[in-house]
Amino acid sequence: MNKLFSFSRTIIIFYFMLIPCFRLNSQTAETGKKNVPAAEKKTEAVKTDGKNSTLTEKKDSSKKSEEINKTADSKTPSETQIKADDKKASPLKEQSKEQMNEKQKADKISQTLDYGIQKDRKTAINMIKEINDEQLKKNLLQKLASLVSNDADMEIRKNAVTALGDHNSTENSQAVINALDDDNDDVRIAACYSIGKMKLAESKSKLIEILKKQDLTNPSNFTDAVIIALSDLNSPEIIDFAIESLKNIKTSKMVRERLTLFIGKCGSAAQKDFLVSLYKDDEEDMTIRSYAVKSIAKLKINEASPDIKEVIRDIDSYSFSKKKKYYDLYMQSVTTLVELGDTDSIPLLMNSIRSDNAEVRYKAVNLIKEFNDERTIDILKYKMKNDPSGKVRKAARKALEEKGAIEKESSKDNSTETDEKNEDTD
Repeated sequence: MNKLFSFSRTIIIFYFMLIPCFRLNSQTAETGKKNVPAAEKKTEAVKTDGKNSTLTEKKDSSKKSEEINKTADSKTPSETQIKADDKKASPLKEQSKEQMNEKQKADKISQTLDYGIQKDRKTAINMIKEINDEQLKKNLLQKLASLVSNDADMEIRKNAVTALGDHNSTENSQAVINALDDDNDDVRIAACYSIGKMKLAESKSKLIEILKKQDLTNPSNFTDAVIIALSDLNSPEIIDFAIESLKNIKTSKMVRERLTLFIGKCGSAAQKDFLVSLYKDDEEDMTIRSYAVKSIAKLKINEASPDIKEVIRDIDSYSFSKKKKYYDLYMQSVTTLVELGDTDSIPLLMNSIRSDNAEVRYKAVNLIKEFNDERTIDILKYKMKNDPSGKVRKAARKALEEKGAIEKESSKDNSTETDEKNEDTD
């Protein structure tokens, strides 16, 4: 019993000793349970707060963006405006780029003219026409004027003075006129060409002085160029000199031909008797006679029509073999009547259209195209299809195309060359 009691007491004591421990553990466990959810909640709260904060930040950011965009919209041009501005700016940029390219090209031309080999310098002179900027071109043309006066190479001087005429560089007209005194004939001929093209009336007295000093018995390209320049400047003051030179049998054929054309360009009806006598002189050179009647047409001397018809009748009376010698004069005579508006020229022209000589028919086709009637179209269509000469057929086709009677041919007639070689020569 004592043992049982003693054991029981021990158990009870042990029990009471363990109770505080269980309570302590239980409290700790409860505290842990309470603390863990709190931490988790705190963590969740932090996460939630983070999300909310992020969302808030995003909303705030979005609002700020909207505000910024609104502000930007009020200050920044619209896309349409930007495109419109770009379109406006684009031509300016292109123009600026083009000007820069022009400047570079002009500098390159200038440097080549100064330091390039002769072949490249000639090319550079030709390239000036590619410069569109007026000031750049003006500077280059001034350089050409300097070359005309000072360059040692004859070809460069000739090309330079020719270019001044082509560009109508009146600012450098004195350099062109001074080139008439160049030692080289080719340069002086080029100067005459430019003077005529630029209509430099101030050079007329100098040209007349030069002409009167020329040896007209000697055929000269320079003399020919001087007369042409005076023709371009309209110089009736030397008509009497031209007539006297033409009458002089010692004057070269080349000069006489040019003077005859000069009278037609700068003369008047007052030269009718002289031109008719020149035209009708059977001992005169055939080319000069043709040029005389051509000058009659240019001066519109209708009073000469009876004389022209008389010459035509004479030619018609010649034998076939003799008539061939007068074909050019005959056709020029008919041409003059056409240009003078003489109705008798039409049947004469028809006779030429039927000629056995292909060259006469060719010239007649080129004359008849000037008439605007249905019969002319029919004649040209017939010639285009049936004439034995390829050259005549081609001329007829071209005349019809120019009149709009047929569509233009897209490709060349491959048989034309062969036809022209095989055409009759009677």
